[in-house]
Amino acid sequence: MSNGDNTFRDLGIESLCAAMADGDTAVLDAVRAVLAAPVTDPDVIRYRQDVLADCRAHPAVVRELYRIATEATEVKRWKAGPAQHANGRLVLALQPLTELTTSLRRLRATCDRDGHVFRAAGLTDLMATVAAELDDGYLDTVEAQLAAMDFEYGVHIGAGLGAGNEIAGIVLHEPIRRRRFGFDRRAGHAFRVIEEPEPEFDPVMRLRDRALSVIADVVDDATDHVQDFFRRLRTELAFYLGCLTLHDRLSRAGVPLCLPTPHPTGTPRLRCAGLRDIALCLSSSQPVVGNDIDATGRSLIVVTGANSGGKSTLLRSVGAAQLMMQAGMFVVADGFEADVRDGVFTHFVTDEDRTMSHGKLVDELARMSHIVDRAGPNSLLLCNESFSSTSERDATRIAGPLIGGLVATGVRVVFVTHLYEFADQRYRSAYPTDLFLRAARHADGTRTFRFAPAPPEATSHAADVFRRVFDRAPGESPNPSRVG
Repeated sequence: MSNGDNTFRDLGIESLCAAMADGDTAVLDAVRAVLAAPVTDPDVIRYRQDVLADCRAHPAVVRELYRIATEATEVKRWKAGPAQHANGRLVLALQPLTELTTSLRRLRATCDRDGHVFRAAGLTDLMATVAAELDDGYLDTVEAQLAAMDFEYGVHIGAGLGAGNEIAGIVLHEPIRRRRFGFDRRAGHAFRVIEEPEPEFDPVMRLRDRALSVIADVVDDATDHVQDFFRRLRTELAFYLGCLTLHDRLSRAGVPLCLPTPHPTGTPRLRCAGLRDIALCLSSSQPVVGNDIDATGRSLIVVTGANSGGKSTLLRSVGAAQLMMQAGMFVVADGFEADVRDGVFTHFVTDEDRTMSHGKLVDELARMSHIVDRAGPNSLLLCNESFSSTSERDATRIAGPLIGGLVATGVRVVFVTHLYEFADQRYRSAYPTDLFLRAARHADGTRTFRFAPAPPEATSHAADVFRRVFDRAPGESPNPSRVG
């Protein structure tokens, strides 16, 4: 699954990620990665939803597991210099692995104490794996082997000769627990120390250094393995921790949240109640109006209405909810269900770039061409005032066959537009897979930010412009207090 290049920016997903991270860069990276690659298997989405429900029920345990994983991930690794002797390399390699072994014991203890509270398969599998792989016997053996690597009684190794009389087949044996020299002074035995050669020329020292280098490499590999386990555990937990942070914030603000129902690909399905734009909920101190949509069996949703009626907000709310659902998250709505999509793409109107060597229409066409090249037959395309940079007639000639072709291939399109000619032609064609929504407003022009099924209107809403300029409706007498 792949999303469009501008999807995050157009839908305000970056503000969502920042709210979930709450300053934690590991959480920020995790939620960005998950939202950028939504799941297309409804069973996997439900699997994640079950894990999220468990995390919400037991947040303290999840935060403790995340704390252990984070501290283990941040255990400092030391790099040996090129002139470092083998025994120095080994000492530097042993310290982080010893700390990580302590972290493994903390993880095992936490899972033993609190693991019984979980019910979701994802978390119960983790608890079972920790119990099976990190049992006391295993951890005791690891700690004993690490302690033995101080080689208090010397290094007990075996080796053979390979090609060219090179040292080969180095084997580390169990240390021999005895006095360093092994002589009984009372027996009167003695030996004479000969002059020691330089270490680099001493074959025994060379063998010892070679063995210690191999041991240091093995310890480094083990450290990489353990730290990678903790890193992956932190990444998995970071996403759910971000969900908990977001859920707490939105719940305190009184924003409705629900676990959506994902449906497999096949029949277009989109039904929601009280759907809100997550970015607006995070940035506004005022209650955000929700909308109800029933687009089951519909592949094209055309949204029309006056300016400032909430059309772009509705568009963003649909796109963000689709991404959040396919990430396994909750959605900002009273209820939400949709079929999964292979990609979410956006084509929003942009400010003109004065550095462009071509016109704005050419830029719009180039961006749309890039989307068509990447979008699959089961993608979601969100268009906000596309092709508004040219005349209505030319825009209709472009949008008509383009949107028709995309819908025919299975792409769901949500098209926010002021192009009455395009909308009217499409409406009069009465395709059974089309749904037309229009922004509602009161008689005095006040926006309700709600949408209902309705045909497109030919009016340009000039009365709104008149009221904004003259502070009265057309036909009303001027207010004498404002004259002059």
